[in-house]
Amino acid sequence: MQELTSKRLYFRTLTEEDATSTYADWLNNPAVNRFLEVRHSRQDIETCRSFIRACNADPGCFLFGIFVDHGKTHIGNIKLGPIDWRYGSGQIGLFIGDQAYWGAGYASEAISAITRFAFDEQGLSRLEAGCYEENLGSLRSFLKSGFSLEGFFRKKFITDGKRTGCFWLGILKDEWTNDHL
Repeated sequence: MQELTSKRLYFRTLTEEDATSTYADWLNNPAVNRFLEVRHSRQDIETCRSFIRACNADPGCFLFGIFVDHGKTHIGNIKLGPIDWRYGSGQIGLFIGDQAYWGAGYASEAISAITRFAFDEQGLSRLEAGCYEENLGSLRSFLKSGFSLEGFFRKKFITDGKRTGCFWLGILKDEWTNDHL
């Protein structure tokens, strides 16, 4: 089991026991899932367990729970993957499911922690992430964490019944500094 820490957060590999009704409720909450692909289907404890199992079985994926209160309170997840080991690159995806923790910089802190893990512990050279154009909180979090805007995909997805674009961000290992933690 992998564990990471940052100033206010504790991260550990998710297990099937973390698939609770609260976790499933986050994924079914339109405010939380608005910018997540999981919004297209109803989630329950078993679908959460299945996702956790699949991620944990994949050598190109690290799925961490984001915890506060010294690891007692699960507030969301962050995933490094898929990883392309041949090219030393990976993607980051995350969500803060507990809305009480929105807007307090936890996403930026989590992004910085997983970036450090990817570069310093996994030896990756490049990280990427995408976010819908309306998800300005996520965009700000990645930029605050040192990522650069690399592109914009016009009208790539549909949210709230309308076509929307997607920002694409990236960071290289030689651009990374631990100043973001």
